[in-house]
Amino acid sequence: MHDDIRKFNLEGEFGETNIVKVKDNLVRYVESMMRDYSYIPALDLEPQFTLNYSVEDEIYKFNLSVYGVKVRPEKAWSTAGIMGGKEIPAYQHS
Repeated sequence: MHDDIRKFNLEGEFGETNIVKVKDNLVRYVESMMRDYSYIPALDLEPQFTLNYSVEDEIYKFNLSVYGVKVRPEKAWSTAGIMGGKEIPAYQHS
């Protein structure tokens, strides 16, 4: 399974704001991109988020890495992720 894990990386910057909310939104964005390419989150591996604050520019520069595993395209949006080598179904509310 280790060979199947792929890192999805996103770098950028944002102004002073609620860092936790920004991080959550960025993780959801990257996970959506992953699913479009038939990858689901590897839930055993936490997203890695690093920040550097530029006092001169008053901005945060970030680097986000989210890890995913390739699945069949029809499973990408119906599976929450994979943990311990097992697919976790997405919660389906009616």
